[in-house]
Amino acid sequence: PLYYQCLFSFMKKFAIFLVTLLVLGCFVSTASASDDGVTISKASVLAKEGEVVQITAVGNPTTGYVWSEPKLSNGLTLVLSDYTQLKPGMIGKGGIFEWWVSADKPGFYLFETDYARMSGSPIKTLQTVIIIMPDVLNIPSGLISYYEL
Repeated sequence: PLYYQCLFSFMKKFAIFLVTLLVLGCFVSTASASDDGVTISKASVLAKEGEVVQITAVGNPTTGYVWSEPKLSNGLTLVLSDYTQLKPGMIGKGGIFEWWVSADKPGFYLFETDYARMSGSPIKTLQTVIIIMPDVLNIPSGLISYYEL
């Protein structure tokens, strides 16, 4: 009947509205210092099931500092990682570290990497919460980048 179709349509639009509010609240990025002086940057991003999310951060390996191999929560897959120097051939110039991750099931996932010298303690930590939404909600997804060093 028409009544049920209208009710279903309203419920669907209301659910999309609630998820949109969640989305707007999720695109927040913060940075704080821990007790040991490590700067911790936190961000979140939405994606759909099976979609690849790109996370980028600047770094300068010529100074001895690099982003570590990321720690991933169960169910999150590292598809690819790469480093690109901004001005190839120029000594002392940094570049961009990039990671592409994906998850096949809805849920909350954590991506974490540290910026440190090979044998030293980290000076920065990047934590990204990746929220994987069911594809049926037709939610726009995003790209999260962290460039502050």
